[in-house]
Amino acid sequence: MHSILRTIGLLVVVCCLVYANQLDQARQLFNDKRYTEAAAAVESYLRAEPSNVEALLLAGDIYTQLEQPQRALEYFRRAYQEDRDNTTAVRRYGRALSEAGDHKQALEILQRALRSKPKDVYLRLAYGQALLAADSIRAAELEITKAREMDKSIPDGFLALGDLYFSQRVYLLAKDNYEQALKLDPDNLAAREKLALVYFRLANAEVVDNALANEYYSRSLQEWAAIIKRDSTYARAYFEQGKIFFYASRFGEASVALGKYIQLRPDAPNATIARWYLAQSLAKLDRCEEAESHLRFSMETIDSVRSKARLLLARCYFSQRRFADAAEQFRMLDAESANQFDDLSDRERYGYALILSGDTASAITELRQVVDRDSSRCLTMFRLAEFYRTRRQYDDAVVLYERYLRNCPDSLAAKVYALLGAAHFSANRPAEAAVALQQSIARDSTIVFAYRLLAASLKSGGAPIDDAIAVLKVGLQHATTSDERMTLYSLYCQLLLEDRRFEQLKDVALHWLKTDSERAEAALYLAVGYQGSGDRDNACKYYREALRLNPALEVAKKNLKQLECSSQ
Repeated sequence: MHSILRTIGLLVVVCCLVYANQLDQARQLFNDKRYTEAAAAVESYLRAEPSNVEALLLAGDIYTQLEQPQRALEYFRRAYQEDRDNTTAVRRYGRALSEAGDHKQALEILQRALRSKPKDVYLRLAYGQALLAADSIRAAELEITKAREMDKSIPDGFLALGDLYFSQRVYLLAKDNYEQALKLDPDNLAAREKLALVYFRLANAEVVDNALANEYYSRSLQEWAAIIKRDSTYARAYFEQGKIFFYASRFGEASVALGKYIQLRPDAPNATIARWYLAQSLAKLDRCEEAESHLRFSMETIDSVRSKARLLLARCYFSQRRFADAAEQFRMLDAESANQFDDLSDRERYGYALILSGDTASAITELRQVVDRDSSRCLTMFRLAEFYRTRRQYDDAVVLYERYLRNCPDSLAAKVYALLGAAHFSANRPAEAAVALQQSIARDSTIVFAYRLLAASLKSGGAPIDDAIAVLKVGLQHATTSDERMTLYSLYCQLLLEDRRFEQLKDVALHWLKTDSERAEAALYLAVGYQGSGDRDNACKYYREALRLNPALEVAKKNLKQLECSSQ
């Protein structure tokens, strides 16, 4: 019996040692700033020892560091319920209640504790800060000042007084008190954090002297950097740094700081807004692959920024040449918040994304909105006019070509006049076409297709054929390639054929063939000229030459057969 009791007693001692070691491990992890691991260790301990006040307070501190205030509050509440005389538990619970907005209960428990221990400076400071949180400014000032006078050797009184001035926006006095706290304890990170925050507020409040505002911003960044130097796991320092960098458009530095914060506190309440700042920073840096997941997260979790996040995602897809994805995001954006297209460049991107993903019809609608609202978007106007022309929407094309000529630089004017003439000609308005084409040639005599269109317009408008031929002759003086000569000679020969000027046709076609000996069309017109003038043998000769150059010329085959040319 005694042996059994000794065994049981030994097991109890061993278990106690194991649990004690577990709590020591949790405490060590907390001191090493390994808060997630510390949380797991202390919770494991508390499953076996749920009433241990020291462990409950440690758990509350851990979750405070992890920026999970509701869980911290619950552990502080349990610690307080286990030992209401424990002043640390009273202070922690009171502060957590204040931060949660339960000012009445916070004040009640702190006041009760203070009545029993009126000389406890830390309790009095906690009570003063609870009064401050409850907007009882005068009472708070009385309690905080009294506590500071009780012991000026500790930084806590200056910290609390700094908070008092901070709450009243007397930032310079707040700064002075935080600096005094740091003189007493240079490693007091809470004081340094508040000094960084007050510098930030001073910068924001300075609206006259930009140089002074920038100096305050720099000092705020310096204090956050000093905190990180002392504790590289101090998450809030990275968050606040990231915000300052972001608003200063220093997006590279912002992305580093915010990325580190999210790494340290992925589940903290501030992680949501941090990811939004990070998403914007990465998008600004054109690091779209990294930005995509953060943009999608922001779209899904922050209603107020959904449309802006979608816009940035659409822009990212566009820059990555993911045009179908970009078009889809722009389409969804247009449906949920059309005013996001106030920047016409985004609707312009939408139009081009539609074109490049194969939806030209929808693209034309979007791009027309752009150029109708801003006639200085010359390249888009030009491209849209070309879309209209190729889709045979000639009236729309004419409107945009003419608008281009009124509003845009002269560098493309000659070409635009030529295309305007082409649109008029295709719409069966030869007189208007001729006017535009003459303008084109006057500005640039090397636009060869303008001569052909002008000649065709003159003919269609009833002008003498020689007027059209005269235009073609001038054009040939500027033609430098076989294709350009083909453009002009083919119409020239056609006009002579229609007017049955076979002798002239032979001369023109022969000159063409000598210039471009591989042009089957030149040989074909030469054969037709000979045939028309009654020279069967030469007609047969050049029909054969045309077929040698282009065996697919059916008209040459047909005429050879009709002429009963002998094979050679």
